[in-house]
Amino acid sequence: MKHLNLPVTLSLFILLLVDCSNLYAIKDPIKFGKVSIEELQMKTYQKDTSAVAVYLCDYGVSDITFRNDVGFLFIYTRTLRIKILKDKGLDYGTFSFGYNKNSSHVSLTRACTYNLENGKVVKSKLSGKDKILEKTSENYYSYKFTLPNVKVGSVVEFMYQVSSDVSWSLRPWYFQKDIPVAWSEYRVSIPEYFNFKRNAKGYLPFQINEHDYSNGIAYKENYSIDNYRWVVKDAPAFKKEPYATTSKNFKSAIEFEIAGYKGFNGIYHDKTGSWKKINKILMESDDFGLQLRTGGFLKDVVTDINAKGGTNQEKMMAAFDYIKSNMKWNEYNSAFTTTTLRAAFKEKKGNVGDINLMLVVLLNKLGIHADPVILSTRNNGLLSLVSPSLGKFNYVIACCKIDNKQILLDATDSNCPCNLLPLRCINDKGRLISSAGSYFVNIGARNRYKSVTIAKLNLSEDGNVDGDLMFSYKGHAALNFRNEMKDKSTEEIQESLAKEYSNINIEELELKNMDQVEKPIQTKLQIELAEEPESGVDRIYFNPFIVGKTESNPFTLEERKYPVDYGYPIDKTFMLELTVPEGYALETTPTPVRISLPGKSGQYLYSVAQNGNKIIVTSRFKINKRQFLFNEYANLKEFYNLVVAKNAEMLVIKKTS
Repeated sequence: MKHLNLPVTLSLFILLLVDCSNLYAIKDPIKFGKVSIEELQMKTYQKDTSAVAVYLCDYGVSDITFRNDVGFLFIYTRTLRIKILKDKGLDYGTFSFGYNKNSSHVSLTRACTYNLENGKVVKSKLSGKDKILEKTSENYYSYKFTLPNVKVGSVVEFMYQVSSDVSWSLRPWYFQKDIPVAWSEYRVSIPEYFNFKRNAKGYLPFQINEHDYSNGIAYKENYSIDNYRWVVKDAPAFKKEPYATTSKNFKSAIEFEIAGYKGFNGIYHDKTGSWKKINKILMESDDFGLQLRTGGFLKDVVTDINAKGGTNQEKMMAAFDYIKSNMKWNEYNSAFTTTTLRAAFKEKKGNVGDINLMLVVLLNKLGIHADPVILSTRNNGLLSLVSPSLGKFNYVIACCKIDNKQILLDATDSNCPCNLLPLRCINDKGRLISSAGSYFVNIGARNRYKSVTIAKLNLSEDGNVDGDLMFSYKGHAALNFRNEMKDKSTEEIQESLAKEYSNINIEELELKNMDQVEKPIQTKLQIELAEEPESGVDRIYFNPFIVGKTESNPFTLEERKYPVDYGYPIDKTFMLELTVPEGYALETTPTPVRISLPGKSGQYLYSVAQNGNKIIVTSRFKINKRQFLFNEYANLKEFYNLVVAKNAEMLVIKKTS
């Protein structure tokens, strides 16, 4: 199909929509510029008085229409109106949308702020300097509008239109936002030539769910058009909490993906109707499967690794380390190469596809069978296991098998050890792609977040506390620490730890294995508490959790309608050995605690003992599975309440002689 070269105007778009459809004869729920006095006078949103802002209306239209000069053309128009209710809602005066610059054209942008001043409506229109175009990833850009004169009480409006000659690029529509939505409406028209898979998700019911037919004309031939209209009214704000994948997985929405299309000759072309078809498309793709057949540029690397000999495991590690050390990730996610692997190798940088497909090629050149696994990152959304989809994939990793053990590798992060994926990748399942076929691969966490903290402290009679504080990090705990402290000197790491743990003064720091990513990190700090413990008559009150204290419950909702997803199991151990002065002892020994979630999916152990002048405190917090469903939320919330309460308890140390 031809590219759209002529500018598409709003009037043209309106003309394109004129047909005999009953749905499209229905009046639009919003008209840009027609803000009412009632909307400007509105002080609160009655259905949610805590709302900082509210979408008064969010209206989208996706139309696939035919023009003789360009063929089928996709046009998407969105108009939205937001009422600013509180200071924290002022950010909604800034709006952005993304598009593919290679295949799309932004043909219309309008925005305006409305204020009621002395009984009159004052308009503040968007100027050219308030529009910013930013590159967000390869080929993808973001248009950002920042409206002037936005304040509490303002109504802001945005309208934009994107056209594309990729006529099957129907956008998803999210009826639910982070603030309430009074009216959300999406209309879609699809010619009979296109077969789309639709996926409605979320728990909000449609106020309106209509479908009818109209006709279009292509090359003097009539064709049928399916017209859809969906409306959700009074959508509540989506309440975010920690430990979740992207909210796109759970907000009420409708998504589309092309399954196939029919040519004017009547022949049907399968696009993504089956996994077999998707596998074939990928293996024949210039920027995916065909790149796996290259690798001559890696000849010297293969020779060097083979010359050192060793087992397949050792060669795999050498290949993994080579790609991590010699290729720099440009921070762009993609399952596909930028241009060619040879070009990326020459530049020594590339996107995810460049780096991890290169790793697959290198492993195969070394005689280690490897295949790519495509996946959707946590921020990109979950895959459907029952509906084949190519559009959801935005990442690729390498998979090999040694001694019947499947190993997953991501060479974009130099701090990643073998068979440990960054959290961004851990999103249930990926799809292995190969010339022999494809299948799902479990990409759930294969390693825990494991930390051990040991404090050996001395309490003096005048209240000073000093001693050694030691940390050991394995698995995701080690990866997180290495990434947080990346490129920092020992002195800079000490400064960072001092900021994180403001209640202690760090006098000296020792680090081990920071650069040996396959080994645990060991740290040792010589410390002194910044403040003396609270004291009373012959008593000292001491909270043993000088670091790593669980001070608050991360779960505060009455009801959570989406899963809790930690990404990986968690195992945190804290041990304190506190040496007290002669003649001091625990007034009472706290009762040991053992709290367990159903099925031992989480556990908390706490105990205190005294041996001579040493008080020993042991605490262990474990989350043994990655995900908790919404019906497990109440138990998990109460589990944290008990942990928080126990972490707040003081040791009462009494002078006995």
